[in-house]
Amino acid sequence: MVKVMIMAFFLLWLQLTGLAWNTRIPADQVHCEAGQISLVVEEQILPVQLFNVTLSEEGQQRACAMVNQAEQVSFEIDDHVEQLYPLPVWLFCDGQLLQRVLVEEGVAQVNIRNPEYAYQAQLEAALSQQVSATSSDSSLTWYSRRRGQLWLAFLSFTIAGLLLIKVMLYRRRRQIQRKS
Repeated sequence: MVKVMIMAFFLLWLQLTGLAWNTRIPADQVHCEAGQISLVVEEQILPVQLFNVTLSEEGQQRACAMVNQAEQVSFEIDDHVEQLYPLPVWLFCDGQLLQRVLVEEGVAQVNIRNPEYAYQAQLEAALSQQVSATSSDSSLTWYSRRRGQLWLAFLSFTIAGLLLIKVMLYRRRRQIQRKS
């Protein structure tokens, strides 16, 4: 029982630190043609689409150009999307959020304005003004998208800790009763 509680406590600690959410996955190879993006991840071809944006014809060409020219391409799957075919992803080219760049350039439109989406704040910033997606604002974005999750993780962490203490006190009380 104590081992189970310690394991639960450890897993909740991992969630509290944010290590289990929104993992960025690097693509080994990328192919883009006529707006159709395919990523090769661990020797598997994964057809993807850009999450929460609609591209114009010029946007499709620009997206393919950016994806094909990028040295590093990675993606994240938002916690709020269904697993569809092709898979809707947040796509990063050389560390920049592709959707944000395309919205800034005016070749993509935001589909849904949901503040719970992981990078919605960046899309909103791109809609309102010319702002580059640099690492200087990544800590703010990281905090804003995880603040709700942090509260839930903290609550779970606290409950698991209290349960662990209760189990330990119960076992100690039983040991004292057996000695008497």
